[in-house]
Amino acid sequence: MADSYASLVGRHGGIRAAAREIEMSYSTFYKRLTKEQQDPAIQNVMNAEDSHMVPANVWKRGTDAEGKKYTTHLKPAKPQDDPQQFIDAIKEALEGVNPAPPVAAPPTMHADMVAIYPVADLHVGMLTDAEETGIDWDTKIATRVFREKFDRLLSLTPATKYAVIAQLGDLTHNDSQENVTPQSKHQLDVDSRYFVILRRAVAVMKYAIDATLKKHGRVIYRGCRGNHDQTSHYAVSLALSEHYRNEPRVTIEDSANEFYVYEFGKNMVLLCHGDKVNGDKLALFAASTYAEIWGRTTYRRALTGHVHHRRAIQAGGMLIESIETIIPKDAYAAAHGYSSMRALVSIVLDRNEGEVCRYRVSA
Repeated sequence: MADSYASLVGRHGGIRAAAREIEMSYSTFYKRLTKEQQDPAIQNVMNAEDSHMVPANVWKRGTDAEGKKYTTHLKPAKPQDDPQQFIDAIKEALEGVNPAPPVAAPPTMHADMVAIYPVADLHVGMLTDAEETGIDWDTKIATRVFREKFDRLLSLTPATKYAVIAQLGDLTHNDSQENVTPQSKHQLDVDSRYFVILRRAVAVMKYAIDATLKKHGRVIYRGCRGNHDQTSHYAVSLALSEHYRNEPRVTIEDSANEFYVYEFGKNMVLLCHGDKVNGDKLALFAASTYAEIWGRTTYRRALTGHVHHRRAIQAGGMLIESIETIIPKDAYAAAHGYSSMRALVSIVLDRNEGEVCRYRVSA
């Protein structure tokens, strides 16, 4: 047999499937697989520190220092374990995308102010039914409502020289065609194919950037990982990066880092989804990780999403604020009695005085 038993297991997704493929009984296949794994060459692979060297699902059996028998199940490393693999693959796929033409800057702007536009938990692709949740919602409705509310918010916000679109995670409702949450595997109500949802997520963020360019001098876009879009947010950020590569007034921050810090005069703004670190821990994390920026600034804040409603606390010299979303509750939230006010907000910071105003548009 040319292929190893371990490689057959990996290729066909399990011992039983591999045994059926070569028309061998399960017990015989299992015995031969176990014997094969005693081979020194296989042992070297299984003992390698680099898990990417493991060719397939393998079971290592042995005896520890105390004489107890053990079995270890080793698997190849998943692509999700290395965000840089996604980034490199998507960048390669996006080569040759036509860039956006440069847009002339508006004539009058407040030079010492920045407008922060937090976009939290848009969940593009979410499907709800009015009979079940009180409101009909799908990708087309979400796109239309976001554009209307974002345009209204832009009309109210002062024309500052600088603007930051802070996409705080869960931009898409699903992260693959499986239509489940990536980690917990909770079933999701989704209104379309994953490719369509991803394309529309890119389009809605492109709309926000184009609209912001008409009002502000320089625009930074930063997308954060959410618990629903663990890999999709890479694709969105990198697609936008390729599209705006020739626009000098747009910066797309496409780092794989979980956190992003923006420093503006005496202001420190930390962005993340907020599902892993929040509250007092987030303030401690910011102070220790970004100590130099912390020391230079006076007005420090963290903007997060995840909980779908506004909640703010002050901890250790930092304001930690979760941002509300414009979307309605889904079937899960409705069944559990969750409710929150829906809105888009903008926060205007002065270089030396911190927050000077904010605007809120209800959905």
